[in-house]
Amino acid sequence: MVFGRNAARRGDTEPGLPVADWRDVRRFVVDIVEREAGPGRKRPVLGSGGNAIRVPRRVGQDRVKQPCAFVGSGTVGVRDTGRVVYADQERQRVLCRLDEVPGESGGDERRYVVRDGEGREIGTVRRVPPSNAVVRHTWRIEQPGRPEIVGRNKWVAVPRQEVPARALGTLLGGMLDSALSFGAEEGDQPRERTLLWLADEEEVMQSTGPDFRIEAAWLDRRLAFAVACLGDR
Repeated sequence: MVFGRNAARRGDTEPGLPVADWRDVRRFVVDIVEREAGPGRKRPVLGSGGNAIRVPRRVGQDRVKQPCAFVGSGTVGVRDTGRVVYADQERQRVLCRLDEVPGESGGDERRYVVRDGEGREIGTVRRVPPSNAVVRHTWRIEQPGRPEIVGRNKWVAVPRQEVPARALGTLLGGMLDSALSFGAEEGDQPRERTLLWLADEEEVMQSTGPDFRIEAAWLDRRLAFAVACLGDR
């Protein structure tokens, strides 16, 4: 994301991009930038819709991030309903919302029920704490009628026998880098890691920080958006 003096708000000469259909999105990123810096544009342009689920693509020489949903929070009366994803920039039509509930395993597990705008359950997202101090947490997505989706560090998820010999060093280096990401000074943020999301042996999705690429057409995009809103923390 780009903030401050290095970014400009959209002017009258650059109309906002239309909202894309979220249902068939294959790649998306959570960002406030709508148009990247490039030929004829010295600074990135922020979208008037603020933080949004955006689809990166090219329009001529321009690199743009077209919104398909908008991130926010919601309230019912005086109760905070947590993270909400809206279908419109005005944030009036709820696409899905995340309700945190007690984890099934107790302890540090975090569990979120994802519901549509009518309150119907779409699925659940779980953050499962690590079993030891060397590895990091993993994720679980449960979508009715589909096998459980497990999201973990790519270098751990790829079976060793499937890695070519020339890439084995890269694999081991990635695993070591993942383990050492906890070695930062106190207060530093862990490095962004690449997560591979598998259902049985099928690759469903891959993500690095706020950047997501969906491989399985059957995945309900709202569950992917929910994961993106939570962030890999």
